[in-house]
Amino acid sequence: MTEEPPRPVRPAGPTRPAVVVLIVGIVVFLLAGAAIIGYTVLGRGGSGGDFDVTPVTPSTVTVTSTAPTPAPAGDSSSPTSSSTSRTTPSPTGAARSTVAGAPEGSTPCPVLFPPYDLYRASSVGSSVTTCGFAERVRRAYAESGRPGQLPRPVVATSPETGERIRMMCAAEARIVTCTGGDDAVVYIY
Repeated sequence: MTEEPPRPVRPAGPTRPAVVVLIVGIVVFLLAGAAIIGYTVLGRGGSGGDFDVTPVTPSTVTVTSTAPTPAPAGDSSSPTSSSTSRTTPSPTGAARSTVAGAPEGSTPCPVLFPPYDLYRASSVGSSVTTCGFAERVRRAYAESGRPGQLPRPVVATSPETGERIRMMCAAEARIVTCTGGDDAVVYIY
C-alpha cells in the first residue's frame, strides 16, 4: 500500500471572496454616511424654483410721514413738523408690511412669505420687476442653500406671467443682489 503524502492544512478563516464582499460593504457604508453628513451639514442643493407655499400676510402696517405745518398767525418762526401714522390695507383687504433695510434707490416689497434665515424681505431695483416676483426670488434663493458670498443661480416663477425666470444672485454683506430675465433686479435682505 502506498501512502499518500500529507496534504497541507489551510488555516481556518474567511475565504477571499468573503473578504472582498466585506471590504466593498464597508466602502459603500462609509460613502453613504459621508453623503448623509454632507447633506445635513452643507444643506440641501437645488435651484430654488417653484414651490407651493401659502403666503403669510402680516396684520398691519404703519406708515409714518412728516409734513410741515404752518406757524400760528403772528409767529414769524419757521414751520414745525408733525408726524402721522396710518395702517394701509392691501388690495385683497388684508394689511401688508415691509421690512426696513432696503438698499437705497430700491422699492421695498410687501412681505408675502415668512423669513428664511437671514432673508426677511425683498425689494425691486428696476421698473420691470414686480414685488410678487421679488418675493419668489427671495424664497428660491433662501431654499437653494446656505448663505454665501459666491454667486449662484436660482429659478423663480413670475406670478404675473407664469414664466420660470433664471436669476443670478450674489451676496455682498447682508444684501443679496439678483439680476436676470429681462433687466429684472431683486434685492434680498
